[in-house]
Amino acid sequence: MPKTTLMFGSIGAVVETSDIQRRAYNTAMQEAGLNWHWEPEIYADLLRQAGGKERLAHLAAATGTALSQDQIDQIHARKTEIAATEVAARRVALRPGVMDLVELAKARGMKLSFVTTTFKPNIEAIFKATGNTLSADSFDVIITRDDVQRGKPAPDAYKRALAMLGVSPQHAVAIEDTANSVMAAKRAGIAVIATPGELTADQDLWQADLVLSSLATGSGVDRRVLEMLD
Repeated sequence: MPKTTLMFGSIGAVVETSDIQRRAYNTAMQEAGLNWHWEPEIYADLLRQAGGKERLAHLAAATGTALSQDQIDQIHARKTEIAATEVAARRVALRPGVMDLVELAKARGMKLSFVTTTFKPNIEAIFKATGNTLSADSFDVIITRDDVQRGKPAPDAYKRALAMLGVSPQHAVAIEDTANSVMAAKRAGIAVIATPGELTADQDLWQADLVLSSLATGSGVDRRVLEMLD
């Protein structure tokens, strides 16, 4: 059954910004007076927990650090500000194959959505960083953390996007980059292609229908991706 809808999930499925986010967390935590410093290996492990605020709360509980929700919100907001500024300034490139796949989907008349549970400023920074090669206008629906009660791995974001698009899950394919995000799409009944990034390559992506290091090959979109759409 040909798919009618393509759903890009987490920011990491579109651009590689994990290390920028990591360094932004370190700066924000230092400014808040926390003696925490996340090296790449530590941050890669923390990425198994979906949601930046949830990671901060989890680490606070694990280390016996007293952090109020207001403090967590402030640290996360500052992290978002720092990361968004750097992402936009650096003109971050889309991951290989992303734009080719977007254009192919549009040529086929497919609906497109961006289904994240990150916050809106991060999405806006990504669009700016790509020089609006990819923009809000590229998508029929954009879901952010502000639109759902629960973040991934809960399926809420995907279910909301499906409802807004008027699409059944069996007609959709999601592109994700982490185990929790793959789980969210699968819980919504959607087929998933996983393309892990630099800091998520070691995650167990067993629930994905297809795992690729990249959506692209030398000649364009990977044929296995095309087979998933047909």
